[in-house]
Amino acid sequence: MSESSEITVMSLEEMRERIAIFDDQTPSTELLITQRMPGFARDIYSVIGRGVSEDAKTKPAIADSSGFNIAYVGAEPNNGSAMHTHEEVEVFIPFSGQWSVFWNEGDAREEVIIGPMDCVSVPPGVMRAFTNIGDTYGHLMAIIAGTENATVSRPQDVIDAAAAEGLKLDADGHMVDAAE
Repeated sequence: MSESSEITVMSLEEMRERIAIFDDQTPSTELLITQRMPGFARDIYSVIGRGVSEDAKTKPAIADSSGFNIAYVGAEPNNGSAMHTHEEVEVFIPFSGQWSVFWNEGDAREEVIIGPMDCVSVPPGVMRAFTNIGDTYGHLMAIIAGTENATVSRPQDVIDAAAAEGLKLDADGHMVDAAE
């Protein structure tokens, strides 16, 4: 360590706001407009930072994201994320189950099947999605670069399907009832 580096000493009490115990977390079933859509129901745990939350009320377990956001995603078989993109790197690491991570649309679609402890890093601007293709409920970690709440872009058919299920985004990118 260089002479100019200072060591920070923290008490357990000071560290508590930086600790997320999984059993203490409550998943969100409506963090994104797509979660009501068939095939996209999933539990999302905002562990560090708000990530890509479209719910203005999202309260992550650890608020200080310091350059990255972490969410845990739990899903039954044949459920996952709809196609989307954003301007941040997104990393997927399964804890359990088998997952299809796919990117690009139409004839350009590519896919990889990953399992526990495998890792896929999707660059900014690439349309991406994932699905639990296993036989049981599985967990996947998503890490998103950046310190701010990322804005998600989706194909128009996904936006229309979300609205048909009752959710859309307002002008500020917050999730609202589609009837508003």
